[in-house]
Amino acid sequence: MSSPFSVLHVCTGNICRSPMSERILDGLTGDGVFNHGAGTSAWHEGDDMQPFSARELEDRGYEPAGHGARHLTRAQIEASDLILVATTGHLDFVGESYPEASGKTFLVRTFGRIAADVAGELPEGDVHERGKALVALAELRRDDYEAADLDDPWGMSRTEYARIADQLEAALKPVAAALEGDA
Repeated sequence: MSSPFSVLHVCTGNICRSPMSERILDGLTGDGVFNHGAGTSAWHEGDDMQPFSARELEDRGYEPAGHGARHLTRAQIEASDLILVATTGHLDFVGESYPEASGKTFLVRTFGRIAADVAGELPEGDVHERGKALVALAELRRDDYEAADLDDPWGMSRTEYARIADQLEAALKPVAAALEGDA
């Protein structure tokens, strides 16, 4: 077996959206996928995820425990095979700060749509091979899809966190299926 396919989940503070994204995909995939997250700012470094994020995860059967917000680093970027970001602002930030990562950085909601469409074209093989092929196909077809940001629920009601979790599950289920070969 090859090394795990590494997915980095990015938002602003790494306390609302990216922890939900990380834990949802982690719950949908096996040991062949390594999920981790970071924020473009260091404002909340070391903080727990927001309570509404944790409750949404727990209510949906995902594991919220053990999160500590991290600030995005070059080492995380370099160690990742795929970078899923919340907004076009985050996409621009990664592209400007780490231009070499542009080809593997996608809006999470847009990437989910691409994954659903190209899953049948992926090769047989382990998760890492399938993941690399998925990223390559997604890069080729990126411009065929409308950008879909993931709103920031910070300071909003539990209903908003539930809406974001719904959008993340809808985006990440096809990604998991494509990676795991269940599509």
